Amino acid sequence: MLKKQLTDDLVTATKNKDKESINAIRLILAAIKDKEIALRSEDKNKEISEEIIFNILKNMIKQRNESIDLNKKGNRPELADKEKKEIDIIQKFLPKQLDDNVVKEICKEIIQKLNAKNMSDMGKVMAEIKKHKSSSQIDMANASSYVKIMLNS
Repeated sequence: MLKKQLTDDLVTATKNKDKESINAIRLILAAIKDKEIALRSEDKNKEISEEIIFNILKNMIKQRNESIDLNKKGNRPELADKEKKEIDIIQKFLPKQLDDNVVKEICKEIIQKLNAKNMSDMGKVMAEIKKHKSSSQIDMANASSYVKIMLNS
């Protein structure tokens, strides 16, 4: 499981004295632990799934990208570089993202399947993309852009 891989990589990073990896992996494990606690408060028997962990990692990357933008605007390139390094470490634990052309095809198929015609159908289409078997490999921001373009044309 991914959680075991994270723990093993934390041990390796600690042995190698790789401070950046240690900090990033600890942040990931803390976020997973928080989510596990939240899930247990809802249902004692509920276990965290790989899909939930992938969503946590994607949210962490999204937050860091936003921080990079703010740090660049605030003329803090050293902080932006730190965030970029964290993104690189986090991305190692995500499955390889699908090619843009493949994502466009998935979006097109779902739009046709749902018979979506305009922007009012955007929510339904995005919900269906999130249910897709390859959703953990789809950059939802890109998918959203493609869907908007397809629904507006």
